[in-house]
Amino acid sequence: MRGQDRVRPPPPPLGDRPSSFFLAYINKLLIYAETMMDLTQKQKAVVDLLVASARRGGPAPTFREIAAALRVDVRSAYQHVQALEKKGIVRRAGGHRGIELESEYLPPVGLPVVGRVAAGMPILAEENIEDHVDLGGFSAEEGSFLLKARGDSMVDRHIFDGDFVLVSPQSRVESGEIGVVLVDGEATVKEVHTERGRVVLVSHNRARNYPDQVYGPRHDVRIVGKVMLAFRFIR
Repeated sequence: MRGQDRVRPPPPPLGDRPSSFFLAYINKLLIYAETMMDLTQKQKAVVDLLVASARRGGPAPTFREIAAALRVDVRSAYQHVQALEKKGIVRRAGGHRGIELESEYLPPVGLPVVGRVAAGMPILAEENIEDHVDLGGFSAEEGSFLLKARGDSMVDRHIFDGDFVLVSPQSRVESGEIGVVLVDGEATVKEVHTERGRVVLVSHNRARNYPDQVYGPRHDVRIVGKVMLAFRFIR
């Protein structure tokens, strides 16, 4: 159902987990799906509003705001929230903005980690997202995502194998900037130069001295974003 497609519980973390973890997670998904199928369209719309406010990090909507969004009166909005509360999806913490989603219905926190960048598919399509990383109070441009760098071609620009790179989605970068580029269906992180109808991707590793990659009109080359920063977690 449409509401079921839009609102999803957080994905499991990356990495190896014992089978009991996955069984518990699958059981949680089944319970969640059954619950969402039991909601009316208006109740699903209320959940969508709460999920959207949680993603923005903003306050929960008031009953009056819910009523306006659903085009119903305040009494009806209250009844929809009350029904969700009885089903264990929301709780009321007090105050006029005290409507909260229960933890299993909260959206993932943080920036999405994209596992693959594919041609012809939205980068932030759900099947591309492997995890979410919470960067605390750090704010990024709408639509930004994280990508894990692979290889050693950019070590002299301080981007190492396994680093996260923060990518701002855009179809053009200035010559000399570092971008995420899709070349014949494969994503790469390189310094980008454009000259006379060609795209030149430059590596930065003096020890390995990788050659520049030059692509002309015959190649399918698409810039998908600009690398804003790179970082790694120290365990």
